[in-house]
Amino acid sequence: MRKLIFILAAFIGFAALDAAAARAAMDRQRSACERDSHKFCAAEEPNAIAVEKCLRAHVGQLSKACKRQFMEKGR
Repeated sequence: MRKLIFILAAFIGFAALDAAAARAAMDRQRSACERDSHKFCAAEEPNAIAVEKCLRAHVGQLSKACKRQFMEKGR
């Protein structure tokens, strides 16, 4: 029983770390791309998926910081 509780606790802990890492990555992308988003994709806001597609369409015009966020994701 203790082993099962330990395994469940570990699983929940890893899931929380993954969620925190994902949120941190999203916050970095948002911070790096906010100006570009307003400049090129204001009509798509607040739809995050549409904004990301729009930013991809303007990848040649994005700031270095924003481009870097897309490169880091392997996109």
